[in-house]
Amino acid sequence: MSAPRRIACAWDSDMPTRSASSAWVQRSRRTPSSVSGEQPDYLLLNTICSQLTIFSDRAMAPGAPVTEGPSLYEWCRQRSRSVGFDDYLPRRLLGEYLRWAARRILNEPPARLTVKRRCAVAEDVRPAAGGATVTFGANAPGLTVDLAIVTTGHGLPGAAEAGDGTRIASPYPLPERVAGLAPGTTVALLGTGLTAMDVIASLTVGRDGTFAPDRRGLRYLPSGREPRIVLANRSGCLPCARPAVSEDRRPAPARFLTVAGVAALRRPGRARLDFRRDVEPLIHREAMSRMPGAPAAQQAAVARALSPVQDRWTDDATYRSAVLTRAREDLREAEAGLGVSAVKEGLEVLRDHRETLRTAIDAPGLTAESHRYFMTEYVSVVNRAVCGPQKERVHEILALIDAGVVALAPGPAPTLARTQHGWLLVSTRLGEPAEQAVDVVVRANVTWPATISDHDPVPAALRCWCEPGPGALPSLGLDRDGYVLGADRPTVAVFGPPAEGTSYYNHYVPTPGVWSRALTDLDRVIAPVLSGDNRVPEETAP
Repeated sequence: MSAPRRIACAWDSDMPTRSASSAWVQRSRRTPSSVSGEQPDYLLLNTICSQLTIFSDRAMAPGAPVTEGPSLYEWCRQRSRSVGFDDYLPRRLLGEYLRWAARRILNEPPARLTVKRRCAVAEDVRPAAGGATVTFGANAPGLTVDLAIVTTGHGLPGAAEAGDGTRIASPYPLPERVAGLAPGTTVALLGTGLTAMDVIASLTVGRDGTFAPDRRGLRYLPSGREPRIVLANRSGCLPCARPAVSEDRRPAPARFLTVAGVAALRRPGRARLDFRRDVEPLIHREAMSRMPGAPAAQQAAVARALSPVQDRWTDDATYRSAVLTRAREDLREAEAGLGVSAVKEGLEVLRDHRETLRTAIDAPGLTAESHRYFMTEYVSVVNRAVCGPQKERVHEILALIDAGVVALAPGPAPTLARTQHGWLLVSTRLGEPAEQAVDVVVRANVTWPATISDHDPVPAALRCWCEPGPGALPSLGLDRDGYVLGADRPTVAVFGPPAEGTSYYNHYVPTPGVWSRALTDLDRVIAPVLSGDNRVPEETAP
């Protein structure tokens, strides 16, 4: 009888989480946050609840064992029949669901599997003779295993990230981190994505402001406790709104942006791709193929949203008017929804065929310059076009702008300089220069790959040990299966945000009924260890 195989999984104690309509926001705005990690209910998911699950089914992981259980939507419906499949729920509910699911999974393992939890801080994980070693802090005994899997999420924030009196380097946890911003203070948010939406909600609805319907759509009623918020980012645009979606909507098969098409580009002698030259044209052709007969203005809107090139404007007033007009036009397309709006169908190729983008980044990947371009420029395009807030949030942002609580910075990519009393935003892409003085700056964006610091000891230790990744940016050295490079044999694998850079889009919760790259990759790593052989299962992407 063979010896039992041992697998260690280093993971964060807080489950990863990241929109309920305005009604949810209004009902729940006074829900307090607590030091236990419970979040106020105005912090919302940006994915509809029926698209999230922690369990698996045969479509998600073909040919592999599955762990059946309710999706987030089904779990919520068991507790409240008022939840709809397309609700953007409070993020707190996803945290509760994940904790419930983790307890169920750990308490009901398969008969051949024994689960032992060790509640300690892992400080180092690395390959060793015949397996891997895990080192713990506080003089706790180490652990020797056959396989170590690192899934430490978004890392551990440090006290240094709080910044100083005029700069907040990280806004989380919310609302605590921004509670000291006094009413009337002028605050610049660097970024207009999901993190910025969280900060805005905390500083408005979280301070007892309210939204009310009016003849134009939505009106904001200030409480008087809000600061004045200035939105600044590189593109100068507001994010595209998530469109309405039908319950039975499924992605259309790709015609041009296909896994096979990307693989065919890797000709002998040119294994690494240039993203701009090779992949972006496929994205554009795929998007336009979804818009047959669409007016030129709609095609131009999609092409503009798919481009990282920043516009130039004659003056600040022209810039602000154009950005708000575009945002309102995009909001009308989002209200029409997928299946109706040609614009939203064209943009949705970036979500529907995200796996194809991953295959372009996977080893052998992109050239060094192109990898940097993708991670620092094009990922922002994807996030702005299809990973933004739900349409209700964009309605609220426009209402806040109308109320004078939120304003746009002076044009795209303004510079930021310290002054005697705060900061100064200065335009860089306006023909007639403009500037905006602010009291406090809040960094409300996330850079990928994220900087790995001593606050996240396991990835930091791995980076010091393993070979550098294939790209031009700092990243862990990982092969296609997620194993760290440089070991005599694969015994340490890394998944999730710490793998970002070597791979792409590793920070999401799987969708029921849809093939899952995350589950497939985990099966490829775990199955040989559990079965006692060294065969690697075939990848079964659709």
